[in-house]
Amino acid sequence: MAALSAVIRKHWQLIIFIAVMLIFIWLIMKFITVFAPFLVGLIIAYLLLPIVLWLEKHLPGGKKHPGLKRISVIILVYFVGLLIVAGAVFYIFTVVTSTASILFQNLPQLISNVVAQIQGFLAAIRLQVPASVLQQYDQAIKDAGVTAVEALRSGLGQGFSLAAASAGLILGFFSLPLVVFFLLKDWVKLRDGFFTVMPSWASDHARNVTDILQRVLGRYIRGQILLSIFIGILVFIMLSIMKIEFAPALAVWAALMEFIPVLGPWLTIIAGVVIALATEPQKAIWLVLGYIVIQQLESNLLVPRIQGSVMKMNPIFIIMFSLLGAYLAGLLGFMVAVPVAATIIALLKYFRQSVREKRAELL
Repeated sequence: MAALSAVIRKHWQLIIFIAVMLIFIWLIMKFITVFAPFLVGLIIAYLLLPIVLWLEKHLPGGKKHPGLKRISVIILVYFVGLLIVAGAVFYIFTVVTSTASILFQNLPQLISNVVAQIQGFLAAIRLQVPASVLQQYDQAIKDAGVTAVEALRSGLGQGFSLAAASAGLILGFFSLPLVVFFLLKDWVKLRDGFFTVMPSWASDHARNVTDILQRVLGRYIRGQILLSIFIGILVFIMLSIMKIEFAPALAVWAALMEFIPVLGPWLTIIAGVVIALATEPQKAIWLVLGYIVIQQLESNLLVPRIQGSVMKMNPIFIIMFSLLGAYLAGLLGFMVAVPVAATIIALLKYFRQSVREKRAELL
């Protein structure tokens, strides 16, 4: 007990800082729907800030009114970004409308072909079933059909419920451009103000922890960019070999979806299958298999090697942390396990170093 009291007296500042940091993280996780737009805005502002600072430094003018120049640069970045997004949306809209037109024209024939193929497949299997279990086989097929319909109905219901529950989160993201604007405009002022309200010993820890988070986040984002480029190239190669229409658009879509945890790969597959059904229905199954192969390559080869080299972690630890994240939090845990693990390791090293320095001061 005396030893514990001595440790607390020596390191009470660090202990208080860690406790406050854990409470702060708990509050963010507790009210994630409220904080999500601000967290996303913080990440976007962090990515855009180097561009804004570079333009502010190299563009003429602004000596008398630096704040006005910063606002002008941010508006310029917004305008260029809006042009890029508008061009991408127009291209995607063109692809979607063309695909929808073709799909609706071929939909009756497509449905009948799919039903005929399923019936033929089941009939071929039925011929191989022994007569003694034929009745059980027919009942199993019937139950499977009922289960599929119920699963579809349940999935649609859950989808509507999720959309309704996420309405507040979606509305919160409408404020995202405004949040990013003020973060870019007052980045230094907000950062210094955040540290100023703390005691000096706490602000030192906060600055160091912030530097660690920026370093880990930067590495993770670089890794994600590399992964998205690789996935886009692989998807483009696959679609080009299969001669699927709109291969460039689907490749860019696959690359962008890499930044969306959990849902991204599914949205990639759905987009590819829809276009395949509209243009080359007979290739849809092969397309799905191709996407699955690419996802397996990503999970088992690209992620460990690329993220391992960027995050400076051995690929074995990348795989181990990813599996642990999947076990604890499902697919979302699998996606965020690497940056969370890298952050925890970096923080533990920092806290250990702080304890050593404090011990050296007392000697």
